[in-house]
Amino acid sequence: MSHDRKQYEAHEVDDKVTFPTAAVQLSVRDQCVRPSADGDSGAIILTLPPVAEARGLFFSIICRNADAVNTITITDDDDSECWAGDITLNGKCDRVLLYSDGMSWLAATSILTFTGTSTPPTTAAA
Repeated sequence: MSHDRKQYEAHEVDDKVTFPTAAVQLSVRDQCVRPSADGDSGAIILTLPPVAEARGLFFSIICRNADAVNTITITDDDDSECWAGDITLNGKCDRVLLYSDGMSWLAATSILTFTGTSTPPTTAAA
């Protein structure tokens, strides 16, 4: 692999990473999200990009800082079919991997720390 190719790949990864400390509307480029919520920022809300625009993409969200008061809430853009409800992360290293099929946001996985909890999306009742 050439040196120029390595620089290009690093640039592509850098463009997809975001470190929000306040409410933000994510774009389709923000596929690696490392939010921090603390006493200065308070609770923050991350709004996923439009589900159709994100079709085929995964979004990795891992808390760098959060607690029971300073939570990180993940919400859709009010356009996801069968969105079961917002996802709330409240512990350092709480995480979720979300996938867009173009019509729905699907939680591929969520992993919680021993001290943190989250409310992953659930299947809506029939």
